[in-house]
Amino acid sequence: MTTQYGFFIDSSRCTGCKTCELACKD
Repeated sequence: MTTQYGFFIDSSRCTGCKTCELACKD
């Protein structure tokens, strides 16, 4: 649940680093 929430925050200020995608896969 925490990872998904973090993904939404990251996508709103995305820099294209894909870190949020890796976090979600984890």
